[in-house]
Amino acid sequence: MTKPVTLEAKLMGQGDDPWGGKRAGFEAEGKIKLKDFNITTDLGPASQEVELIISVEGVQQK
Repeated sequence: MTKPVTLEAKLMGQGDDPWGGKRAGFEAEGKIKLKDFNITTDLGPASQEVELIISVEGVQQK
């Protein structure tokens, strides 16, 4: 099953890299509930949510 998840990204930093390019880093965090994705296996109360931590680095195309 697929389902959209919306997270707000935060700019962590940006600048020139040692090779003459430009880079930027972003992070986003959130949680999803397993039942929202039809995962019904009982994994116990501590496993009903999954924490998402996403880190991305982008390099500007020349």
